[in-house]
Amino acid sequence: MRERFSAYLRRTEGRLTLIAALTTVSTIVLGLVGMTVLRDRQALLDDAVDRRGALTSAALDIYRTFADADATSLDAVLVDQQRSPALQRKFREDVFDAVDALREAASRDPGGSSSERVRRLTDLVPQYVQLVEVGWSASRDNHPVGTSYLSQASFLVRDTILKDADALRGEQIKALTEAQRDASEHAWSTYLLGVVVLFILYRSQRFLFARTRRKVNLGLLAATALTVIAVLWLPIALLVSSGNAEDSIVTRERVVAPLAEARNVGRSADGNEARILIYPAVGDIDALKTDLGKIAALIEEAEEFAGSGPDRDRVDQAASALRSWTEADTKLIKSPDEPLTYPETVALVTPPAGDGKSYAEQVDEHLTAAISGYTRSSAESTASARAALDGLDVVFALLMGGAAVTAVAGMWPRIAEYYR
Repeated sequence: MRERFSAYLRRTEGRLTLIAALTTVSTIVLGLVGMTVLRDRQALLDDAVDRRGALTSAALDIYRTFADADATSLDAVLVDQQRSPALQRKFREDVFDAVDALREAASRDPGGSSSERVRRLTDLVPQYVQLVEVGWSASRDNHPVGTSYLSQASFLVRDTILKDADALRGEQIKALTEAQRDASEHAWSTYLLGVVVLFILYRSQRFLFARTRRKVNLGLLAATALTVIAVLWLPIALLVSSGNAEDSIVTRERVVAPLAEARNVGRSADGNEARILIYPAVGDIDALKTDLGKIAALIEEAEEFAGSGPDRDRVDQAASALRSWTEADTKLIKSPDEPLTYPETVALVTPPAGDGKSYAEQVDEHLTAAISGYTRSSAESTASARAALDGLDVVFALLMGGAAVTAVAGMWPRIAEYYR
């Protein structure tokens, strides 16, 4: 049986049958490999759009809301009794927003150490709120222990909650970036397999020409054309997808990240101003000076990649408000020998009466608007990267399936000639 099969393959009809089988199998394998690669890339980008992006936004919100709550909880004991309830209400809104962001993060299954951080942060919320509420209640009664409770609450936020929130943000941004970069890598093994298939088709044409003297086999020619289209289309689509994914990464890493850090440092500086009045400690003024300088450097870093448009205008407005804030704090920072009176310092670090906003609030507002805009742009670029691959897995499979069918259709008449 084996000898008969070997003898059959040595005859022309046997070799033609072998070539038909080889071209069919190779094109089908290429179709399956390409379809699998593209579906993996699509799944990574789907995860980046639907889950990682939402987790990254939630992580940013968790840090922002807790930092904002810390600064507001201290401002609430500095202003007069008429304005204090509004700040207390704002503190509670910040906490509610933080809890919503934690709930969103938990529902998206951040995984690993991130899940543990979300659980730990959620467990600390009741303790933090209780410390602040007790501190306010005691302060209203002019009881000195109120300052201790507020101090303990602020240390809980700064030493534990914000550190965990910052680590959570870093982990999610890293995971999102890795998913986008993995989805954008070129499919070199698929390209190599495509070259192998094209070589098989070329050699098949050469064999047919040598044995039948027919210059062109239309079936093999069509199979070659379909394979070339598939092999060329794949890297082009991946290049387009990669470009959009890179835009998303650059916007997030070079613009959103420094602006988000500047906003967080801004809330820290706002809290430093309040602590200078409530429970001053050595180094508070230096810390405030360092924070203001760091915010300016971070905004300047983001401006290099911020482009133009309404979001860039927000960045410029934040920079302008920061300059006014720094100028206003000059007396506090540079004149330690001529300290401001308590009312003068309170007026400097708390929001003015009426609808006006402190410079710290203006910086925070402009930065928050800019971060939202650039985060939206980054998410849109990720969605565009996914759209570049949409349906390509099916198209690739159909092209290679068509190549397999046309190859067989082209070879069959030549094989049949030997059985008539």
